[in-house]
Amino acid sequence: MTTVTTPTENVRRDTPVGRTRVIGGIMIAMAIFILWIFAFGASAKATSIITFNPLNTSGGAPWSLGNLTLPSRISTLILGLIALGAGLETMIRIPARRVMARFGFVSVLFLLGLFVWTVRSGGPSPTNFMDVTDVLVNASGITMVLIYGSMAGIMCERAGVVNIAIEGQFLGGAFVGAIVASSTNSFVLATVAGAVVGALLGWVLAFFAIRYRSDQVIVGVVLVTMIGSLTNFLNLTFLTPYQQYNTGVTPSSIPIPLLDKIPVVGPLLFNQNMFFYLMYLLVGAMSFGLFKTKWGLRVRAVGEHPQAAASVGIRVKGVRYFNTILGGAIGGVGGVAFIALHGQFNPGFTSGLGYIALAALIFGRWRPSGAVVASIIFGLTSMLASGLQSFNVPVSSEILGMFPYIITIAVVSGLIGRVRAPAADGIPYKQD
Repeated sequence: MTTVTTPTENVRRDTPVGRTRVIGGIMIAMAIFILWIFAFGASAKATSIITFNPLNTSGGAPWSLGNLTLPSRISTLILGLIALGAGLETMIRIPARRVMARFGFVSVLFLLGLFVWTVRSGGPSPTNFMDVTDVLVNASGITMVLIYGSMAGIMCERAGVVNIAIEGQFLGGAFVGAIVASSTNSFVLATVAGAVVGALLGWVLAFFAIRYRSDQVIVGVVLVTMIGSLTNFLNLTFLTPYQQYNTGVTPSSIPIPLLDKIPVVGPLLFNQNMFFYLMYLLVGAMSFGLFKTKWGLRVRAVGEHPQAAASVGIRVKGVRYFNTILGGAIGGVGGVAFIALHGQFNPGFTSGLGYIALAALIFGRWRPSGAVVASIIFGLTSMLASGLQSFNVPVSSEILGMFPYIITIAVVSGLIGRVRAPAADGIPYKQD
């Protein structure tokens, strides 16, 4: 008897059916929250004002857009109904693809509803307006650092070495970058110094993981702990008494003529510091290099099946050493980029961003483009945790601060979708 399969059965699923239903249920719960709390929790006469010009216009104001005044209840009601429709569609249809895209869409609707509800007239916020441009610009800084961290992880893990040490590379690069930038007032030299420190940490990781086939996760955690303690000690014994080496200098923004005047997009993408533009080049180069060149093919072969790669003449250990060191250098530059945002170095001030970057690359399926999208989500979430405190949202600041880490746990645990790592990722290679 011949079994007939429908076209739907032949479609590869990104997410199992059971997990799809769980995600759909979460989306419906978020929609109900929007409707019950945000829509019916606002007065029928309340209004929310959305503005589009950044509060800080030191780099030159963009072309002006008028303010948008929204009826709070109706706006959040529409957002809630759209979210509910997306959740029900996911629960009923059980789509085979793009489940996470639907979840991300509903998450954005939830974020918009939250802000509209927060800044409504008569609400908890001292002002009844939200500046969209300022929100996005503030989130872009953390997003940039996360992208550097996730690119560092992808560079290593595509070759089969797990880089848990991203947090340590951030701290090492930030410490040295602060000293060099304060001493020379040159962030170009600070970037080189940060890359060297990150590359050295990458070499240490590669040395133990490749030569001695040590557990890569344990080596990474030890490196993070060691660098965290070392930078704390050096901060107390060196930077504190000699504050001229930690002056808190930051690079100036580099506006791109005309493009920086575009409302919202201009200040967000075309009026940033040098690290933001370097990030564009890094993501583009990695996307092209990993998937369009012979070098990228060799790297992916080593990360998927090192024995097969070795059989065709690829030096597996050499590729792993090179990628791990290069990934460490990228992580070190990410630390300098963090200094460019905050100025002075403070012990442990990266606050687990390296681990969040690791979650971003997992969420992004070990692809540069996917990691960028995931970093944007995490960056907005981190901004949400700090930004809502200034709006006097009646939720504890400690609870708000948990948001990025809750999402990180959900991603790493596979709650919102399973992803497949490179087959040989984290597996020591033993040469025959």
